[in-house]
Amino acid sequence: MPPAWLPLAALAFIVAASAARVWAVERAYNVKAFSFGRHAALQSLAERHWKFAVITAFALAGISWLAPEWEAQLGRLVVAQGLMQWVASGLFALSALVIVTAQMQMGASWRVGVPKEGPGALITHGLFSWSRNPIFVGLLGAMFALFVWSPHILTAALLAAIWTLTLIQVRIEEEALRETHGDTYEHYAAHVGRWFGRRSVHRC
Repeated sequence: MPPAWLPLAALAFIVAASAARVWAVERAYNVKAFSFGRHAALQSLAERHWKFAVITAFALAGISWLAPEWEAQLGRLVVAQGLMQWVASGLFALSALVIVTAQMQMGASWRVGVPKEGPGALITHGLFSWSRNPIFVGLLGAMFALFVWSPHILTAALLAAIWTLTLIQVRIEEEALRETHGDTYEHYAAHVGRWFGRRSVHRC
């Protein structure tokens, strides 16, 4: 069995790595890497919900480690628990690797949120040649891993909430990227999927 603290450690690593990357980008490139200025009211609301979701994820991971008996009250499934936790461990590791790699590949363009002045340079190499949003894919993967590790009503609700927040944030970012990069982004979006996969575009 994987160690019971693994989900909490994985989430802490992802948050710490992301915070460190924000600090590094701001220091190296003299830009504001944490900003929700575009559609400020909507992004501000989303930001508060993101923070609540992250806190909830930490709380649920902590309960799984320190008070697993509480999960029984939430209807936790116990089918093939050992196998599922090994699967979840792999998902946590893969998700963290995707997130950290994508953040590094973004360079000066890495942002949390969309600032009023818009996004940075369009990144299309590395993981971004296979997904337009690899960081969100990694985040969703980590939340799915938490659900697989502790499948009950609260982790399911958290996964659904994170999915909804991701859809909102992605659409705000796509709008900003289209305004900033125009046809270049349209060409990129036509060839690379929002979540994963390359597309073949046939012209008549």
